[in-house]
Amino acid sequence: MSKRSDASRRDFLKTSGAVLGASGVAALGPAVAALADDTNNNPGSFRAAAVERNITPPVGLEITHYVRQNIGVNDPLFVRVLLIEDAAGRSVALITADLIGAGFTACDELRDRVKQKVGVDEVWFSCSHTHAGRWLVSTPREGRDYTDELIWDEGPDHPIIDDAAEMAWNRGVHEAIDEICQEAKEKLEPVTLKTGRAEAQVGFNRRITGKDGWTYMGVNREGAAVPWVNVLVAESRASGRPTAVYFSHAAHPVMVPHTSKLVSADFPGAAVRRIHESLGEDVVAMFGQGCGANINGYPLRVSQEKTDAAGHKLGAAVVKAVKESLPVTATELRLAVTRTELPTQPLPSAELVAELMEKDKQNPPRIKQLKKITAMRERGGTPPPRRFDVYGVMLGKDWCLVGMPYEIFSQMELWFDKEAPFRHTMALSLTNGGRGYIGNDEGLAMGASGGYEAGSLPNWGGHETMSPNLGPPAVGADGIIQQAIRDLWS
Repeated sequence: MSKRSDASRRDFLKTSGAVLGASGVAALGPAVAALADDTNNNPGSFRAAAVERNITPPVGLEITHYVRQNIGVNDPLFVRVLLIEDAAGRSVALITADLIGAGFTACDELRDRVKQKVGVDEVWFSCSHTHAGRWLVSTPREGRDYTDELIWDEGPDHPIIDDAAEMAWNRGVHEAIDEICQEAKEKLEPVTLKTGRAEAQVGFNRRITGKDGWTYMGVNREGAAVPWVNVLVAESRASGRPTAVYFSHAAHPVMVPHTSKLVSADFPGAAVRRIHESLGEDVVAMFGQGCGANINGYPLRVSQEKTDAAGHKLGAAVVKAVKESLPVTATELRLAVTRTELPTQPLPSAELVAELMEKDKQNPPRIKQLKKITAMRERGGTPPPRRFDVYGVMLGKDWCLVGMPYEIFSQMELWFDKEAPFRHTMALSLTNGGRGYIGNDEGLAMGASGGYEAGSLPNWGGHETMSPNLGPPAVGADGIIQQAIRDLWS
């Protein structure tokens, strides 16, 4: 498969409508047309079903970020699943949720439970990252030690075990996940799987490096971004209509104003409504967050109206991609996982720690972190690495879906799309756990000036400076992740 440059990929997006339209299969040549026709007449290759549940929190529960008490609902939050099974019985449950995130503890729990209760081979849990929603935590239990590591992984800065309302909502989400997966397993029907892509961009790169060499958050229209939306379509063989559309795009859902106290799925929710308008209310439309760690939806936190407009624009692109999608010619589902670790940057020097101890002596959280760094240094230890599991779902050479934990920079998705030996690709971040950012090597190499997503001490503004890892990943993380992705298909 030939590789396309960034410029030619953009040209491909602009011209794909003419090539891959309703009559475009024949235009690709008789061999491809025959393959597509054979797939359409090959009953039983895949079965699939999609189900959703409303998980909107009740009035009074906090919106996670920025923290504020919700007073109502602008648009509801959902958890959705697309369950796919091939003729050999291999199956995967692809779950999405209108949530800001979920750590490894919660994801490990729900994935193991669904595998056992429903009887599927693999389970993915992917969060949209809406900043007008909530975080999902694991099921609390009496006697559990709420360590700093657990609290960081779980997201909220307090255990929910003593709050009956929080406990009830969190338990309800876990139960809803079990229910939709079981219902989908019972509703499996023969489908034709299709994949496609259309040009779309609802945000811009947010990293700007100033004349002082430091990186700030702003609107960088020339920075790396992912200018497309990907779709996986499950089309009922009985009706010939889509029953599910799984779509992904890379951008932070931060368009709803942070002053709004109404729960919202942000622009992905508006995109789903636009898809329903065109394809029907019975289609389960589910959003997966791409590699958008360094991309903000635009405009940032302005109004619900502009949020809806961006979502409708994205939804229209999804509909276009669905209409131009091509049938999958593969007959088998392949599942893979690569488990690896990302090393952490070396500990800051004793001199810098001493300087920060004096400077931040009135800031207890920072002093606590500095004491951990000092204790690690005195033991002669190295900062702990990060768990990093990479998951893959592959359909022959037609399609590859990669899921990664944490928030990942857009450059990784662009690299994957260029290098992967598949007709179509789809990359997700915030999948199966992980809180925080994995900066790319370019950002991590900037050290303290690397900005919110990648900066290190003495810059407390770098998100990972307060993590249990005692700092951000080390330079070289890009190569480790890229090799882990390659291992999926090798």
